[in-house]
Amino acid sequence: MAPIRSIVWGTALASLGMADLAAAQEPACLSEREVASLVTYALPVVMDGAMKACRPVLSPEGYFATQGSSLVQRYAAHKSAAWPEAKAALIKLGGNDAKLKDVVSSLSDEALQPFAEGMVSALVTKGIKPGQCKAIERATRLLSPLPPENTAELVTFMLVLADKPKVRGAVGATKKSDLPICPAA
Repeated sequence: MAPIRSIVWGTALASLGMADLAAAQEPACLSEREVASLVTYALPVVMDGAMKACRPVLSPEGYFATQGSSLVQRYAAHKSAAWPEAKAALIKLGGNDAKLKDVVSSLSDEALQPFAEGMVSALVTKGIKPGQCKAIERATRLLSPLPPENTAELVTFMLVLADKPKVRGAVGATKKSDLPICPAA
């Protein structure tokens, strides 16, 4: 799940155009609901990016090649409902800079959404190694019968759980998530 955390966080920072500023400031934490909105919004783009990155190494008869596009379309149907809260979460990730928040808040959805989606797609495509493709395709196939809302909630649950210190210790992870999840989540 680390790539998803990195994708969401990187997209948020990149879409705000202030990666250096945000790195210098501690951004506000996100509630589980806000994380779920970001995940719901980003999942179709993440899936599409994974399919593009993995196309050269996967079978043309595999799950991504034969059913991936319809799955992306099914998940994309939920993006617009998730966008208002996802946008608010992205703005929240911008840190404490009121001027930056005002600028981003003033952008139209038509301007901000394609930029955010393009950054997610680029980060996914760049972050996937060829050796990960079979596992990503399998995980996607296993999750595909779930309604998109359940998949987003499951991914959110895994992100929140993986961010808990005891869980990180149990799996040998030492680094806290790049996605600032509120401790109460």
